[in-house]
Amino acid sequence: MKQLLESLRQYATTPPEGAPPEILPWDHADDWGLDGAARGALMLLLEGEKPGARLYAVADYLLTFCIEGFGGRKFPNALLLNGTALALCGYLCEGAHPEAELWRLTGCARLATEIHGRKAALDDQMAAECLLAVCKTADELELPILADLVTLRERMWGRLMDHSRVELLHVPESHYPSFMAEPVPANSVGEMMMNRDWQWEIRTPLACDPVYMAGVDMEDADGTCNNLLTLHAHMLVRHQFGDEIDWNLRLFDDFESTVSLNCQVFIRNLAMAYAKTGDEKYAKNAARLLWSFYRLCPLPNHRQGQGPWRTLEVGGRQSHILPDVISYLGRTEAFDADTHAMLARSRLGHIRYLLAYCGGAGNWYQLESAGLATAALFSPELRHADAYLRVALRRLKWINSFAYYDDGFQFELTHFYHMLPTTYMFAVVQAARARGVALPKDFLNVMEKAHEMYLYALQPDHTLPTFNDGNPQLVDPAPFLQAAAEVFDRDDFLWGGAHGAEGSSPDHTSHAWHSAGYYAMRDQWGAAGQYLFFDGASFGAGHQHEDKLSFVLYSHGRMLIGDPNIYSYAQTELTHYFRSARAHNTMLVDGKGQARRLRPEARLSTLGRNEWVSRESFDFVSSEYMEGWSDDPFHRREREVDHSFSHRRAIFYVKPGYWILCDLIKGKDQETHTLEQIFHIAPIYDPDAPEPMRAGQVSISPSEIATQDAGLPNLAILPVDSDDLKARAQKGEMSPAVGWYGVLGEFPAWDVTLECKSALPARMDAVFFPMPQGQDSHPSVCRLRADEMVTAFRITGEGLDDTFILCEEGAGQIQIGDITFEGRALLLRRQPEIQALAVEPVSISVGGIQI
Repeated sequence: MKQLLESLRQYATTPPEGAPPEILPWDHADDWGLDGAARGALMLLLEGEKPGARLYAVADYLLTFCIEGFGGRKFPNALLLNGTALALCGYLCEGAHPEAELWRLTGCARLATEIHGRKAALDDQMAAECLLAVCKTADELELPILADLVTLRERMWGRLMDHSRVELLHVPESHYPSFMAEPVPANSVGEMMMNRDWQWEIRTPLACDPVYMAGVDMEDADGTCNNLLTLHAHMLVRHQFGDEIDWNLRLFDDFESTVSLNCQVFIRNLAMAYAKTGDEKYAKNAARLLWSFYRLCPLPNHRQGQGPWRTLEVGGRQSHILPDVISYLGRTEAFDADTHAMLARSRLGHIRYLLAYCGGAGNWYQLESAGLATAALFSPELRHADAYLRVALRRLKWINSFAYYDDGFQFELTHFYHMLPTTYMFAVVQAARARGVALPKDFLNVMEKAHEMYLYALQPDHTLPTFNDGNPQLVDPAPFLQAAAEVFDRDDFLWGGAHGAEGSSPDHTSHAWHSAGYYAMRDQWGAAGQYLFFDGASFGAGHQHEDKLSFVLYSHGRMLIGDPNIYSYAQTELTHYFRSARAHNTMLVDGKGQARRLRPEARLSTLGRNEWVSRESFDFVSSEYMEGWSDDPFHRREREVDHSFSHRRAIFYVKPGYWILCDLIKGKDQETHTLEQIFHIAPIYDPDAPEPMRAGQVSISPSEIATQDAGLPNLAILPVDSDDLKARAQKGEMSPAVGWYGVLGEFPAWDVTLECKSALPARMDAVFFPMPQGQDSHPSVCRLRADEMVTAFRITGEGLDDTFILCEEGAGQIQIGDITFEGRALLLRRQPEIQALAVEPVSISVGGIQI
């Protein structure tokens, strides 16, 4: 046997000392990284390591981890060697360890995937030698081998081989009992599945929410019964199929159409429609579609990058769709014993596929691991159910160790892609509770902390902001908070889940995610509150936009300054626009926007200092952009980055009332530069109207930008320096794209730009004054001082006389009129009486009197 493996010695290295770590190291080059662990395992086998604790621990580690880590592939042969070593561990431990068959099959599947990806080229010496070593070992031991490896051997050496011992990832009906801990006849499997009462209680948060249930899309459900399917993944379209569903369909060359199709949300909607009406047609058509998928989309033996078996959707179906379908429809006539048996076989197929393959180290990995864990919890009849769950939870421990900041925000830094994996992983919590299975405390702690984002980021209308890539629809996280309130016994979660009708509001209003770099300002909880969400974060691990220092602003029951979101992932000019700095509330310098996409380090870290102070009467936030500027044209990849500029933004919120924004732009020359300050006026949102997002009325001048929507709250933006300032408003323009919104579609919306030409350093300051319905009066602003170290101005109006001073580090003590101040920021109120709201004050005096 040793001689069969000798050709692999050149790929083996001295195995690391001791047992494998519980989770994969961060450093790809670590001895226990994917590549190092595989090479070390090969050496163990070459040196004759006998079946025992050491080899079993290594095999379990190889089984659990099949990607290198965050940041993509750095060792191109790591997975090839992982599959080879794992398969050999399975063959050589056959009969000695009960999970050896998992190691064998999973290792063979990974090896097959890698060699398929290399085009089965005979001149690929490493692939050829790995394939031969595994195939000849299987031949020698007369054990099963994955069908694809035999086919690949035929392709590479041009000789037909014996297929009598081949095995598949797919599980035929007659074989299912052999995977059970206590086998029953194949024709009894369905009846057994129908008698598990605990599965009727497992429902995702949406399926438990009466508001959501009341709003079930019955038109969509009726269309689905006739194969008119609605696709929601970064689009909102319907497609009419014929008698059968083409599960590989790709519309308008956008792979997200295939994604949406295979997420199968429309099947869950049928379950919701049945729960609402009791009409059996919805159950019948749900069963029909599940059978269609099972028959038309056989489980492949090697990984598929697109289509029905893309790993993201494989995980999503098990954790986010099928629990609701089974819960609501499992006892209907349509879901007979044959259908339940089919779902059990399909679930095992999903498990075997997810055991073998994972996506990248982001929300994909979280969803896939959650799907594996949920499917394992739904499969207690299987011999290896505990092993499947163990692997899934170990994977989740690894990914969650860095995919959530310690403040609970997911590291892609988008509210939607925080919600997506959090929701899918919460399905694991719910399935475990129904089964009475204890989950690791650290996993539950992560889940609780992650749900806090929903609460503290809530806008007054109970939806989440749309920073970075997001859902085309606005998201109300109430169902998720309601479900989490029960699990974690949180009264504030209950309050958020009930829109304030139950529970208790959180114990603080404004909130900072210091590690993530996000900040939420508000004066009170509830629909009447004012709110601003600010981005001082890094670029994010995925789904990024060029939007550092951007913000959204909500007041008097309406979003006033918005984030345009993104609608589609198709490579169009509008998709490009939605990700650019131009589509966010930030700045351009000489036409150049933020360029973090060209700085890999920006994904997990950012340059510059963040400041946050929150008090009962004010909030203050400041951050900096120091990571380069670049042109960003559509259809041309710009690689030249200008590092000669920096942008510092501070926002001071006077509670309740108004906001002050201060921009400081610095450069390294004395030239005159064009500065553009961009604000996106939120469109009027009416989801039931023919045009759900409609640009309102805006008046534009250098001294005032004001929304003028009758019968609605409005906003006045008051630039402090209007001399030599140009103002323009654009909407719905193309080539280049300017003035669009990506919620519920792609709609024209006002993009307002304030432009000036100036040497650097330069300041562009403004007051944002929200006005309730029926009010159109606002204060005026007068400049008092502006230089590199200090900005100061006075804000006066009816019942209002405020002086604002912002000092940079090293400014020391300054004099502005009768005010002497040393510190970071000061808002001095003179009406109805003197009041000082200060950040890091050292000394404050007015008219010689200390405050």
